[in-house]
Amino acid sequence: MFPTSRFVSNNHLVIMFLVFATAVFNGCTQGYDQSMMNNLNLYDTYVNYFNLDDNLLGLNVALINAGSVFGGLFAGQVCDRWGRRAGIALAAALTLVGVIIQAAAVHESMFCIGRFLLGASITVNGAAAPTWVMEMAHPKYRGILGGMYMAIWYFIATIVSGISIGTYFYETTWTWRGLAIGQLVPSLLALSLLPLAPESPRWLICQDRHEEALALLATLHGGGNPEHPLVQAEYHEITSVLSYEKSLPAQSFKTLISPSTNLRRFLIVIVLNISAQVIGSNIISSFIGVVLESAGITDTHQQLLINLGMNIFNFACAVAGSFAMEKLGRKGMLFGTTCFMTLLLVLMAVLSALFGGGGNVSASNGMVAIIYLFLGAYSFAWTPLTFVYPIEILNYTQRTKGLAVGQMACYAFGFVNQYTTPIAIDSIGWRYYAINAAWDVVICIIIWFFFVETKGLALEEVDELFDGTIHAEGVFVGRGDNVTTKADEAA
Repeated sequence: MFPTSRFVSNNHLVIMFLVFATAVFNGCTQGYDQSMMNNLNLYDTYVNYFNLDDNLLGLNVALINAGSVFGGLFAGQVCDRWGRRAGIALAAALTLVGVIIQAAAVHESMFCIGRFLLGASITVNGAAAPTWVMEMAHPKYRGILGGMYMAIWYFIATIVSGISIGTYFYETTWTWRGLAIGQLVPSLLALSLLPLAPESPRWLICQDRHEEALALLATLHGGGNPEHPLVQAEYHEITSVLSYEKSLPAQSFKTLISPSTNLRRFLIVIVLNISAQVIGSNIISSFIGVVLESAGITDTHQQLLINLGMNIFNFACAVAGSFAMEKLGRKGMLFGTTCFMTLLLVLMAVLSALFGGGGNVSASNGMVAIIYLFLGAYSFAWTPLTFVYPIEILNYTQRTKGLAVGQMACYAFGFVNQYTTPIAIDSIGWRYYAINAAWDVVICIIIWFFFVETKGLALEEVDELFDGTIHAEGVFVGRGDNVTTKADEAA
């Protein structure tokens, strides 16, 4: 069993900083990788070294998704059996091995093996890290911390974009090898902090380690007082709900689809993850060079600068979205931004159809503005909520398995999407944007009619939206710090 840390501090802020920093450092792998590959596709030293055509460019980007599908086969089991911290440790180890192979690659196959392992690490970490953060967080700040976990993705992407601009003019393979080696740094930092941070209280309770869980909840949410009303309400609610879930007959992957209310939760997660891929963001984020060339912007250095500015803008939008979700709600943010993105894709299709050959400066500038607005909208809602929303609607026995399988669906679609995107844009041009706009209309309809609002609810309280009741006998939980037990209310 992965050891549980003896707290290095009794200060709840220090503990949450350690948890959040560890999770974020390990999660930086994905943001780093997407930005790196986005920029490497513009590097002649990289493209020429592996003799890449459109097919291989797409394959190199897409292979990380194939690895992510593989990682989903065991990510949930690792996190449930050995803990969230064990999942993070495994993800970091896979990252280190994958990065070393990728950076040392002397042929295409070796590079692809490294990317496959990186993909596996992303799914394992995606099941462990955001779950860990949100299960540790105070109910009032759960959405903000969960959203910021994803927002940092753009911060690291901005750093990578800046480095890429500085190294672009060097004619050596170490330009791309150096960028690849840099992926080691976040995971090494995560591994150095991991032994100092405690395990999730919900996982501890599920393992019948109640005293540790209560002490941790008291430190995190009650100023060290285990009798604090919030601590007692949280502890009893978690204990009651987990006891109910354990009493159900299915305790494996069957919990994803049984009973029927669990199936509804799981289907929402699958739809959300697939939508995150087909909504259109990957057209731009992974193949910015191809998209800009289709708009007539062919200067590579100019493309790199546009990409840098785009990452800075996306980071600001993702941070804003992380704080806004508690006011605007999860469902409203997803629906509103998806409608807006649909309109932008239609405009992209029109501009590309009319002025795709280049030569019209106004049209090219308009295309860049639309790209910024489109990814800004995606970053505002979809970036923070892609993990926050599934963690909130899945119950404990579903949570890490559902996240892992949801990511498998996401990355399976991502593999096809990223492999075919450069070919499709080259072959059918503006029509590809129109196809994605049509998908977005379908996504808007699904969100409006089938998604639920989880704003302001404790994780265990979400049960009421699906099951019609909260499976916590004798417990009442209010909002924020205004919580107490029903027994206290009666007194």
